[in-house]
Amino acid sequence: MQVTAGIIGFGYMGHFHLKKSQEQGDIKVIAAYDINSEKLADAKECGLAAYDKLDEFLANPEINLVFVCTPNDVHAELSIACLNAGKNVMCEKPVTMNSAELEQVIAAAEKNGKIFTVHQNRRWDIDYLMVKNVVDSGEIGNITSIQSRVYGQRGVCFGWRADPKAGGGMLYDWGIHLIDQYLGMFKGHKVTSVYARLQSILTPAVDDSFELQMIFDNGVCAKVQVGTFCLQDLPRWFVYGDRGTLKIDDFSGKTGGMARIKGQVQGFDSVFGKNLGPSRTMAPLKPEYLETMDMPTAETDPYEYHRNLAAAVRGEEMPYVSHADMRRDMQIVDLAFESSAKNEVIKTCI
Repeated sequence: MQVTAGIIGFGYMGHFHLKKSQEQGDIKVIAAYDINSEKLADAKECGLAAYDKLDEFLANPEINLVFVCTPNDVHAELSIACLNAGKNVMCEKPVTMNSAELEQVIAAAEKNGKIFTVHQNRRWDIDYLMVKNVVDSGEIGNITSIQSRVYGQRGVCFGWRADPKAGGGMLYDWGIHLIDQYLGMFKGHKVTSVYARLQSILTPAVDDSFELQMIFDNGVCAKVQVGTFCLQDLPRWFVYGDRGTLKIDDFSGKTGGMARIKGQVQGFDSVFGKNLGPSRTMAPLKPEYLETMDMPTAETDPYEYHRNLAAAVRGEEMPYVSHADMRRDMQIVDLAFESSAKNEVIKTCI
């Protein structure tokens, strides 16, 4: 079965999915729908059939998969229209604006017997897979807390991402990815509490900075920090275990460090030298008690998501991002907005 796709919203992510599909080879993109005439002209230059009317686009019998790549506020509306037209749908993240909208889309997918999934491509980021491998391996002991950061310097949210009506802001833009990574890292464990603080530092209308903390039922404290205005570098990941620590500097995963203690080092037996720092409690370990380890490794396939998507449309596999995954992601987003509005920790069991 040939998987033949159309794209709704031929902007940056529309081009992304066209390029990935062309390179991966299992999905043939033939059409695009947009309300912007310049983007339709661009689609024609890319060899696609260009539609300025949604009903005509959806009436194309060759299209059996639609990539929804629009601003966030119309994800639900467009996904439901595509599903009701008998098309399988891959929607850009966040899948919807809230959990209530998501349930409407899932109901349409189930009613029509079609695939509905979301683009959570950062499950294949090399830095994330490196951290996940260390967590799973126990190399630095039982994990107590993890810090996940994404910071930029320009202090702006671009285009519609600065518009609250369109679903702008960093919680929707980056938070949904980082939440999904944590839920995958600790799959099988429940989130027991959520605390978030959303801020508008240089972009008044939406959150251009936020902090989020999730506590899992295994005791892990998972923290997310995202900001568009940070002029000094902090590590992308910092992982605390009860025997060691891991630091990954950036998305490349090429620099950082990992170390753990040898044996059961406790108290002042490991203190050496006269300069103990601010106190004996914070003094360094003797070198013979510290084991510096090689950076973790991981393998990733940049085309695996699209390969699986095509296989799901053909009925050969289940989509990697399930309805249950989408529900959990959006439930955490809902709670983050609630927590920030109330300035309180929200107890839950998700």
